[in-house]
Amino acid sequence: MRDGSALGVETCMGNGSGTALDCLVSAERIVINGQDAVLAVLQDITERKRSERELYSAIETVMTDASWFSRGLVEKLSVLRNPGEAGKPAVPDLTGRERQVLDLICWGESDKAIGQALSLSGSTVRNHAAALYRKIGVNRRTQAVV
Repeated sequence: MRDGSALGVETCMGNGSGTALDCLVSAERIVINGQDAVLAVLQDITERKRSERELYSAIETVMTDASWFSRGLVEKLSVLRNPGEAGKPAVPDLTGRERQVLDLICWGESDKAIGQALSLSGSTVRNHAAALYRKIGVNRRTQAVV
């Protein structure tokens, strides 16, 4: 009502039999013979939305063990999963050591292997991992990879 039109608004509507339909709605306020009216186009996108949900579910399944995938692929899957996150930095305010630990975690390395690669004790690796988990807002290794 504010702009006099709507373009490509996603909404869920019920049909006569009570089935929910995902729709893409475009509408414009018009005047016909002096009477206010609305010209609206509704496009049923139920199948597309179902396919999107299946894709997101498949991405979630793949992301539970992302150690098999390159970091670039994991980042692309993450963007598909959270399209609004695309312009945000992947890793905020990590120290150089935390970045090294995260890179090795993304490569699927164990704490012991990370410690050997960086000449650190296992407890020091766990401390760096805990610090980076706090900074990026996760609490599991697989979430850190994502």
